[in-house]
Amino acid sequence: MKKLMLSWTLILAVAGLTFMSCGKDKDDNTNPTPTSFKDPRDQKTYKLVTISGQTWFAENLNYDIPGNSACANDSCDKYGRVYTGPVAKIVCPQGYHLPTDAEWRTLEHNLGMSDEDTAKVGWYTRGVNEAIGISLANGGRSGFNALLFGDETYFWASDVPKNFPEFQYYRGLKVKDPSVYRSFIGGGSSTAKLCVRCLKN
Repeated sequence: MKKLMLSWTLILAVAGLTFMSCGKDKDDNTNPTPTSFKDPRDQKTYKLVTISGQTWFAENLNYDIPGNSACANDSCDKYGRVYTGPVAKIVCPQGYHLPTDAEWRTLEHNLGMSDEDTAKVGWYTRGVNEAIGISLANGGRSGFNALLFGDETYFWASDVPKNFPEFQYYRGLKVKDPSVYRSFIGGGSSTAKLCVRCLKN
């Protein structure tokens, strides 16, 4: 009888250790979605938001490149910095990048914009029915939290339109406007300064 009880004790002990081990492995393999990122270049910390698998900065980049960046709306701490198109392409920290036009379109699609609308260029019609512009603005349902200064804000995309290599795409939002502006700047991309939202690689 004692041998039988001892055998059952050993079996239960082994089963318990196995369960604990499996549970530990499960915990160790869990990779929670990050909610913030510290830029190792200057130790600034940025909030992150993950929307349908894309992890974006939920704040404008605020990395200083002397002579090649400026405070947005005269307040770096609140609005981040603005950059020319060529600088914007290389300013995101390692592990992140300036989103392409296609990646912006993916974001818009994930928030409910039709593929037909994501392909459009201009104001007023892109995502109006779904109020994507309001969703992306500060306090909107997406968590992207775009801060408008004055009554609008603009963000760079990294690539150029087909057949127009001298241009560069960007996005724009306006106060209480449900649409998202999609357009491109010509030679002015080397002088115009817009905000940057970095996207995780």
